[in-house]
Amino acid sequence: MATNCKKYDYAELVDSFGEEKIKKRYTTLYEYMDSFIKRNKYEKQVVIADSVLNQCIIDYFADVYRLKEFHNIDKINYVKIHAYTAYWLIRRKPLQIIKDDIENIDLAFVNEKFVASYLIQYLRGTHESVFILEEDRPLYMEFVKNLEYCLRYRVITPQMLETMIESYQAGMAFQRAID
Repeated sequence: MATNCKKYDYAELVDSFGEEKIKKRYTTLYEYMDSFIKRNKYEKQVVIADSVLNQCIIDYFADVYRLKEFHNIDKINYVKIHAYTAYWLIRRKPLQIIKDDIENIDLAFVNEKFVASYLIQYLRGTHESVFILEEDRPLYMEFVKNLEYCLRYRVITPQMLETMIESYQAGMAFQRAID
């Protein structure tokens, strides 16, 4: 039987990216998720499923490997890094509910809420200590609300997330031009 499917060996990912880079990516995401759980007081309700997070990391690096091979490039940009990471976090859902709370709708969408937080952290970049002006707060909160809505109910692709990130960055560039 002829097939053009390649049997995938994850050792190829380790050879391509290095074990340390893969482990660092896992550790960074794990620590950010742990911080998110604590910040939202979910310690008794939500845990990080190590095996699921591990699969997210594998899927992310497999996609990046294929992108680099297809486009014959050595590196991908930060927008793709965050878009593909966010995509696999949404797809695999490594945050798992261990104690349900029917009154808390955010709990049902804890992975989407986390990914929104992850993306906003990236979009804010080094401007974490900058506060949104009071008159701009409704516009910003509408963006956050829309982002969470899209992550919950829309079809998500890495390319859609890339477009969203690039649109946000373009808006910031326009604002700097106006200022």
